[in-house]
Amino acid sequence: MTRDEITALLAPLQLRGNHVIVHASLSALGTVAGGAETVCRALMQSVTDAGTLLLPAFTYAETMADSGSVRGRPAAYHPDIPVSREIGAVADAFRKLPGSVRSNHPTHSFAAWGRHAREVLSTQRDNNPLGPLKKLNLLRGHTLLLGTGLVSATAIHLAEERSGMPYLARRTALRVNASGHEERVILECVPGCSVAFHRLEGELDSQKFPSVPLPRGAARKIPIRYLLSVATAALERDPAVFICERPECASCQAKREALEGAGA
Repeated sequence: MTRDEITALLAPLQLRGNHVIVHASLSALGTVAGGAETVCRALMQSVTDAGTLLLPAFTYAETMADSGSVRGRPAAYHPDIPVSREIGAVADAFRKLPGSVRSNHPTHSFAAWGRHAREVLSTQRDNNPLGPLKKLNLLRGHTLLLGTGLVSATAIHLAEERSGMPYLARRTALRVNASGHEERVILECVPGCSVAFHRLEGELDSQKFPSVPLPRGAARKIPIRYLLSVATAALERDPAVFICERPECASCQAKREALEGAGA
């Protein structure tokens, strides 16, 4: 599949001028000439510089100092550190493209391109990791799930924060500062496991957003405001709705303990 073919495939989603956070699976598009970079350029061509592209460039698996997933000494975040493998090849290719800018959060950085790229990223702080998504929401932005499911939809974490979930964590991570030295950074409101986000699939009204089939799966453009309203309602019914059932998940075990401690 070429860049123009991908652009044509996405045309029914009417992305031109939109402000979107993209969660993409390269394999969902089949064989792509030029790989992940081609997908990025197709997204740019679709949105145009009248819109804004935002992609997660997270590195929590490598840089979080107290993460159980880190083996040995954690890495220190710097602008050129690769995106965590589970975030995907498209996100890693995007952060390297000319014109793309990246935020400086040590575990949950974002990369952006387009009309409001710098403005969106400027909202992020160590104690406000989801700032870019809050700004995107104010811009009436969308979540574009390109062959991925709701498990990848980082915007759902906004509903946890808005609902005052007691399990949003304080963590520490490493970052290279402006002087070139490593520093330990205290982070607030760090989101955790998102595996249970799939429980919202049955709550979504497919008439509320456009969708197109891909070679494997589908591409869905879901308004962030709609996604947050569905997620917030689910949390109001059951504060534990986003706790997964995997016994090995330390993040969700900590969520349980925080909810029990809060009497929820």
